[in-house]
Amino acid sequence: IGSTLAAGMVSTLVERVGLIGLLYMAGGAYVMSAVMADLAFGMARRCGCEPKGVMGGDKMEVATAKNKATVSKDHPSDVALSETKQSKPASPKTPCIPCYKKSNIFQQAHALFQRVPVLEALFTEVIISQCLSSLVNYIYLYKLKATITDDSLRAGWSGNFYAWINGVSGVFQFFIIPIMLKHCEAHRIWLFMPTLMLCCTTYQFATNTSSSGLFGASASFFAIKTMEYSLRGAANEMLYVSLDYESRYLGKKVISLIAGKFGKSAMAVALSVAMVMYGERADTMWYLLATAMVFTVLWFLSSMRLHSLIESSFKS
Repeated sequence: IGSTLAAGMVSTLVERVGLIGLLYMAGGAYVMSAVMADLAFGMARRCGCEPKGVMGGDKMEVATAKNKATVSKDHPSDVALSETKQSKPASPKTPCIPCYKKSNIFQQAHALFQRVPVLEALFTEVIISQCLSSLVNYIYLYKLKATITDDSLRAGWSGNFYAWINGVSGVFQFFIIPIMLKHCEAHRIWLFMPTLMLCCTTYQFATNTSSSGLFGASASFFAIKTMEYSLRGAANEMLYVSLDYESRYLGKKVISLIAGKFGKSAMAVALSVAMVMYGERADTMWYLLATAMVFTVLWFLSSMRLHSLIESSFKS
């Protein structure tokens, strides 16, 4: 909601304060966010409900001990109840904490993927989709800059565009996705997302030389961002919830920390190198769109593999 309102106000604010003023306002918003986050964690620490890491090592254990000492002053009965719960035998699904301390994140990921092939397929799918997302984002900005040359008008147009993306994503999250999950299985979403993007990138490639080039680029960018903000989150959570604790915890960590960042970074580096080597030639956009179609097909193939693994795991 906040993103939708803020993005919708860009076109109005840019006329009053200009682009430099918008940058100052964005910086002020980041400072306020950091202050509020610090206040929230401070309140949690004083109340004894600071987030505790289950697999976080010695630092988390020290923080947990401090929290117990703080809570025991005012609520000794709560501490006794907590200790009683912790003294119960560990669940078979609880991972061995010392095992994680002996290996780095890459070794943990390799061992996890060997044991849970679904997460390895999701890892590959996320990398490819994030590469495509970065490429589609670049194509959209490239087309937008070529079509709208005035910086203020372009900023206002982008603000309204992002407002629509955030608004539609919110509608999907709160209304459409809950209805969809009642009538279809969650793993069907993995096939729907690349299929929709294949339609968008094909249309974009076909209309590259026409006057509707910006519309095609905007449609592709709108589709992939809306799915990232709504459908992907729901599909990921439905997948994680079916796994055991170790796979769920470590899988989220590896996929969000490595796969998502690596996909965007790899494509950003590749685009930078390509622009330095070849520059903005007349056929640059054709190659970019052809690459987008290739990555869309790769995304579809990786999603098919992920879908088949999820389906087979449900049957077993």
